Amino acid sequence: MKNKSILFFLALVFFLSVFSFSYAKTGQDGKKVVVFILNRVTIADFLKSDLKNINKMIENGTYGLMTVNADGGRSLESVFMTLGAGTRAVGSNGASLNFNTWESYNNELASTVFQRNTGKIPSEGQILNLDIAQIIRNNSKRNHIIEPGLLGDKLADGGHSVAVFGNEDTDVDHKRYGPLIGMNYSGIVPYGDVSDRINKKDPLMPYGISTDYDIMYEEYLSIKDDVDLTIFDLGDTARANDYRISGLDKINKQNKEKALKYADEFIGKVLRDGGENTLFMIVTPLPPSEEMGRNDFLAPIVMYGNNIAHGKLITSDTTKRTGIVTNTDLLPTILTYFGLDVPAFVTGHSLYSSDVNGDLVKLVDLEKQLTFNYTFRPYFLKTYVILQIFILILSVAILLFFKKYSTLMKPFLLLIPIMPISFLILPLFNYANTMNSILGIVAISAFFTLITYKLVRKSSFRYFLIAALTAVILMMDMLTGYNLLKNSFLSYDVIAGARFYGIGNEYMGIFIGATLCFALLSFEVFSNADKRYLIFANILIYIVVLYFIASPSLGTNVGGGIAAFAAFSVASMYLFGKKLNLKNILFVSAIIVALLFLLFYADSLRPISEQTHIGQTFNLVKNNGIYPLIQIFVRKISMNLKLFKYSVWSRVLVTLVFVLFVLFYKPVGTLKRIFNEHKFVYISFFSTIIGSVFALAFNDSGVVAAATMMVYVAPMLIDIIMDENKIARE
Repeated sequence: MKNKSILFFLALVFFLSVFSFSYAKTGQDGKKVVVFILNRVTIADFLKSDLKNINKMIENGTYGLMTVNADGGRSLESVFMTLGAGTRAVGSNGASLNFNTWESYNNELASTVFQRNTGKIPSEGQILNLDIAQIIRNNSKRNHIIEPGLLGDKLADGGHSVAVFGNEDTDVDHKRYGPLIGMNYSGIVPYGDVSDRINKKDPLMPYGISTDYDIMYEEYLSIKDDVDLTIFDLGDTARANDYRISGLDKINKQNKEKALKYADEFIGKVLRDGGENTLFMIVTPLPPSEEMGRNDFLAPIVMYGNNIAHGKLITSDTTKRTGIVTNTDLLPTILTYFGLDVPAFVTGHSLYSSDVNGDLVKLVDLEKQLTFNYTFRPYFLKTYVILQIFILILSVAILLFFKKYSTLMKPFLLLIPIMPISFLILPLFNYANTMNSILGIVAISAFFTLITYKLVRKSSFRYFLIAALTAVILMMDMLTGYNLLKNSFLSYDVIAGARFYGIGNEYMGIFIGATLCFALLSFEVFSNADKRYLIFANILIYIVVLYFIASPSLGTNVGGGIAAFAAFSVASMYLFGKKLNLKNILFVSAIIVALLFLLFYADSLRPISEQTHIGQTFNLVKNNGIYPLIQIFVRKISMNLKLFKYSVWSRVLVTLVFVLFVLFYKPVGTLKRIFNEHKFVYISFFSTIIGSVFALAFNDSGVVAAATMMVYVAPMLIDIIMDENKIARE
């Protein structure tokens, strides 16, 4: 009965840590939004150039860096579609074929082609996407809900109109991406002009074309009172980027400077016409090609106007990072500004000002640091993985065939659980170049290995110390703002955009594995202590760690919380002398199912802007039936299969399984004897296995979490077997 009460309390803590109540905010009427698409520029361009009006928006608004991910890769079609869909979307080969009704395409009126493709008769002056059918088909095949034209549809439903002006046309290609943001599901934008007449001949500009800002401004003035959302694709900066192969470097630099100067002057004119209820935004869908070639996939975003704090860094609930947001945040920002509901399947959240003062120089440095992490993270992780595999296999081989030399591998085995500490501590030092990073990791790993190996004589005590230190550092970092986790090579990556805050699957697995290791080994380290106090301490540790993994204020990882709950439940059962029989398995499973349902339902009651993905999932199922849940299930399976096939962590997991399989049979009877003599080593081992299985089942990248959770018990078992063999020989 006591055991079941403990499990119930763990479940209650998990539930309360994830769920918290708050109230929705209401929008105001009479507002307008103006979005300037300034494509292919960087924050550094704003810093280097004398841009009076853009700098005015920066100094009196909020700004930062925006990730530019999309479901179909970082193509212009897909990133523009993502901006208008609020979730990662995909475009099509003809997505840029947007025309006003009076224009011709392949010697036919665009309106005729559109009617032939869609069966809809457009109204005079509308902007029409001629490839909307393929866009819809492409997005319907993705494994999550995407509604092309969502922004346009939601605004129309709320009684708001949209206009788009400008293009990125060259002398041979139609590059009209702006309508992808503001169109409706039918591929129509009600107002605006993306035709050739919005450009003018300019022989010394790229392709002999530049945006005719005078005509664009006149057309804008004629309809601005009737339009609520206006999107300007300023065009020239994109053409300057595309023309870079043809021009000399100094010419390319001049082209960009002129493009920014002309854009800045036009922005100033529109700013002066804006009322106090106008929200202005500068959005860069993609960085320059040169930056993208260096793996810099962060673009500037600026927000200025109504109730926007002055000179602050931007943020959103999507990232919870100061100065970092995503391109999926544009749609919910606009809808929320107009007081409209954001659909549950939208993954972005509204942008807002943080309380941190902005600094363009520091933002440029942050961009360099994040780009460095994104570029070199795979190399460091692969090195760590290869090192793990090599040490584990070599240790087992020496243990089986060269027993008297096996103890030489002990320091190397310690490296496996120590290196996560090194990766975690490294951000405390200046590591913004490859050599510093390598030297830092080597120095930190060597220091902790030497100290642990020389000062601690018993193998299990060493792993107790390493695991406890890891868990303490993780908790301290989570309490103080994730400054280490946010920058560690072994943690999540901002530019990739799978996770932005909290604890990622790599360190989630490490956190659970370390907790099980040091908490249960405490019975061996403090063997003379009263077992009742140690059991109480273990339960308390499990509750605290569960809270750290599941709490929104400390970084919600629901899949990790479920894995932790399962692993800690099994450990608690064994501590109270229970067996893992069918009755207890069903009891734990029932708690998990009930817990999941309550969490999904409770989180769905919160305002959409504050919901986690579990609340959004509940609303998706409620509004759209069981199909979204099937999509999520398929996505999780496909992601794990993909990771198992391609991820370096799958190699570690396979190696760990192989090593443990060998140890069960060779040396004969040794592992069984160790488990009989070291009860709490066995509980730690078995609980970790259970946690790994649940991590694999309930996480998109469960392979990663399952592998990192095992970095303590597998080397520890090999180490203890070496001790047993040494004793037997002596």
